[in-house]
Amino acid sequence: MKIWNWIENKFSKHFSIGPVTFYGANAMHWAINVQTRRWGYVCFRLPLPCFGKWWPLYLYFSPNATPWASTFMIGGYRDDAKLAPMRRRYFGHNFNTELHRDALRYLNSRG
Repeated sequence: MKIWNWIENKFSKHFSIGPVTFYGANAMHWAINVQTRRWGYVCFRLPLPCFGKWWPLYLYFSPNATPWASTFMIGGYRDDAKLAPMRRRYFGHNFNTELHRDALRYLNSRG
């Protein structure tokens, strides 16, 4: 397990190559975000342990790379996944979260 601790310490930051950002052993728990024009950010977690435990896998599309604005979601947390189809219906993919901030907050609070 010492080798895994070394890997987590060595790769605890993130780096970007063009529209792709790789997150290591940090708060994102080994995730990848890809920025697209059509869907906003396509975000998913790699199946690797982080901080000594396994975290839920997810795949979501979000205009601002956050689950609370996702318009498509598999895995992750139940409330965000349940509300994703409603957000897509009302706002579409890659919507402007600042322009629809109040409506998005209202919709998320009703979940």
